[in-house]
Amino acid sequence: MNYYDILGVDENADSESIKKAYKKLAKKHHPDLNPENVKSSEEHFKKINEAYHVLIDDKEREKYDQFGSEYIPRKAPQWQATNVWTGTWDYIR
Repeated sequence: MNYYDILGVDENADSESIKKAYKKLAKKHHPDLNPENVKSSEEHFKKINEAYHVLIDDKEREKYDQFGSEYIPRKAPQWQATNVWTGTWDYIR
């Protein structure tokens, strides 16, 4: 899994570009906004979340760049789809 490809950014992208790509994709694939296809959206959202948390953190990104697909990231914050407003948009904004 290539985190740069998931977010659609170059390997030399700055943190602002990464954040912008993440927000765009998170809004597009958020399961709460795709009730007709929650399972697929949730899988995409999890990958997007994992990629963002690795690439936005300089130390994690350095390790990922060094080890590539063999790199095992620290755990991203838990997230689960729900039908109730949870304030998730505050996190995405």
